[in-house]
Amino acid sequence: MKKIILLLMLCSINAFGQKNEFNLIELDTTWGQEVIRFPARNMNYKGVGEVRFPPKGWIKPKHDNFWSYTYAWSINVNREIPKKELAIDLVKYFNSLNHIDMSDIENKRYSSATITKVKQNKTTAYFKGHVNIFDRFATNKMITLNVLIESYYCEKKKETNILFKFSPKEFNHNTWKMLQKVKLYSDLCN
Repeated sequence: MKKIILLLMLCSINAFGQKNEFNLIELDTTWGQEVIRFPARNMNYKGVGEVRFPPKGWIKPKHDNFWSYTYAWSINVNREIPKKELAIDLVKYFNSLNHIDMSDIENKRYSSATITKVKQNKTTAYFKGHVNIFDRFATNKMITLNVLIESYYCEKKKETNILFKFSPKEFNHNTWKMLQKVKLYSDLCN
């Protein structure tokens, strides 16, 4: 019996000590976490997503961290995702998140997104833009989120890992200094 308990304890320590498929973003446990399995949010990708919220203020309109958070995807896309597709995906994501009827584009709460590619290297594309969304969580009003996107193509695994950083604050605000430090785990392509 003692051997079985010891074996179970060792397995538990090993399981909890390792990063699992939903740990995409390298942050400490003070940040809130939600995990999503794709397909989700009206997107047909297969894979996983991880949303991380700052320790304080995400849902408080007067706080500097209001609507400031990160979202990572590890999806089965064997190509670079172009800016137009990213913009469409963000519209789908926010409309679904905020319970907006996807077929009603005349709805005054319907999201819109503008994305521009700002830089490219061998495996990574960088984008910048903004998304107009309906905030059903705090204000029940339309708000604009600025967004930075890093899209990493992993040829070895034939998948794409994307890190989104959102905030209604202008890019020179201190909130973005916090968000700029957020990174994906470096071993996602291994």
